[in-house]
Amino acid sequence: MLPAMSRTTPVIPALLATLALVLTSWVLATPASACSCAGLAVPEQFERADAVFAGQLVSREVRGGASSTDPALHVFAVEAVFKGTAHARQGVVSAASGASCGLELSGDGPFLVFADSPGEQGDGPYTAGLCDGTAPVTPDLLSEVRALGAATAPADPLPGSAGTELPSAPLPWVGMVAAAGAALTVLAGLLVRRSRRRGA
Repeated sequence: MLPAMSRTTPVIPALLATLALVLTSWVLATPASACSCAGLAVPEQFERADAVFAGQLVSREVRGGASSTDPALHVFAVEAVFKGTAHARQGVVSAASGASCGLELSGDGPFLVFADSPGEQGDGPYTAGLCDGTAPVTPDLLSEVRALGAATAPADPLPGSAGTELPSAPLPWVGMVAAAGAALTVLAGLLVRRSRRRGA
């Protein structure tokens, strides 16, 4: 009769594989289902944003489309800038779906856009999300933003365009998912080897 350890050992790889699949699926699903806005007030959203501007949405392009986290490029015809700088044609990138905190814009606008700067990308697209404050222009919202930016009166946009093409680099979460999958694979392999040694 085989020892008890030898009989149960083959079950371990299957359990580890199942665990790896579950965890990987959770990692993949999290960006698509984890969007929860904290309900910040307009003054807080204005303070956090690098740029705030009003403009018409002239185009929207989604790269991929299979996932709610795929990047979507929104190009705006900017009419007035209330904070920071923006070009006459300004690109803003978000996740493709509101499920992943991406912008959800209906119609052409005009919209009041709260955006973050592209950082090291220079003239690359700004980024914005569902919870950052971007919304259709209303008289009340416009009055509030004008008051917040009273120190610097609304400015005209810079000439030309900026960030109107999607960057070639993948979004950061793609690398995170790949790293998580690799780590799970390595961990499963180590545990399987250890269980085999104990059963030998």
